[in-house]
Amino acid sequence: MALSSGSASWLLALILFACGLIMSAAAGDAGGGGGDDRLMMGRFLRWLAEYNRSYPTAEERQRRFQVYRRNIEHIEATNRAGNLTYTLGENQFADLTEQEFLDLYTMKGMPTGSADAGREQAANVSFSAVVDGPTSVDWRAQGAVTPIKNQGPSCSSCWAFVTAATIESITKIRTGKLVSLSEQELIDCDPYDGGCNLGYFVNGYRWVIENGGLTTDGSYPYQARRYACNHNKAAQHAAQISDYVKVPAGEGQLQQAVAKQPVAAAIEMGGSLQFYKGGVFSGQCGTRMNHAITVVGYGADANTGLKYWLVKNSWGQSWGERGYLRMRRDFTHSGLCGIALDLAYPVV
Repeated sequence: MALSSGSASWLLALILFACGLIMSAAAGDAGGGGGDDRLMMGRFLRWLAEYNRSYPTAEERQRRFQVYRRNIEHIEATNRAGNLTYTLGENQFADLTEQEFLDLYTMKGMPTGSADAGREQAANVSFSAVVDGPTSVDWRAQGAVTPIKNQGPSCSSCWAFVTAATIESITKIRTGKLVSLSEQELIDCDPYDGGCNLGYFVNGYRWVIENGGLTTDGSYPYQARRYACNHNKAAQHAAQISDYVKVPAGEGQLQQAVAKQPVAAAIEMGGSLQFYKGGVFSGQCGTRMNHAITVVGYGADANTGLKYWLVKNSWGQSWGERGYLRMRRDFTHSGLCGIALDLAYPVV
């Protein structure tokens, strides 16, 4: 079967790169460790093929190989440590340093505190200090969560994905209809946020209310960059909200809210979460918020009994548990990675 010119060029570049790595590995044999180099090279080449990754120069490919090697060594050393409640794994971020990963997939902080003071009472909602509700919740099982989406590396738009996700869910809960909504409309049209640079789900709710609703992502598809607002498409409302609620900080309050509907939250993303593969994450992180996520449930692990929050992310299905994260629950008042500090949900 004949290859297209594009496929042939990519294959030739891959062969040349492999030859260069083989020569480097052969040179290393004299000093020992050449076999390990060749094994790692083979693994890297398989990774390149799986994720269809290419680089503009041989020098850049070699640099990325060294980053990949260090990341794999970190993943394997962490998994070998034992007594962990989670595992790390190779994914689409394996050729990125931690700083590159943060620059591409998270925001430079979260613009918290933009919400109206006293908004907790805006929708006549109260939160008790005593948590009383179901022991586990998974809104996916109720058909109230759309499939995992992917914000991509060129647009820090997690805030828009969370705004849309929570409106999608409450619309399904209230009307019985699950509709995938447009993140691009928020990125282009919301004047209170910075599109691909910086945003806040509470500001997103505010704009959706003012606009009268949000259209579908089929009508206004995701482009991973900011364009001029298409007002005609933005006027085609597929879902509406009338208000939003800022949930008081605390894991107990978060549990009460999630028992009723999925909730928008902010966390500090970084460190080992770059390579999270599965299990209940209980690793180190702080409260310097840089990423928005949707809490779609909570429960306890069947094997360990460890309590967790069920988190929907926006990095595609090749990250985590097919795009989801289980994060340790009942950790502190603020929650692991600050998950219980900045919370909100929309009201229909």
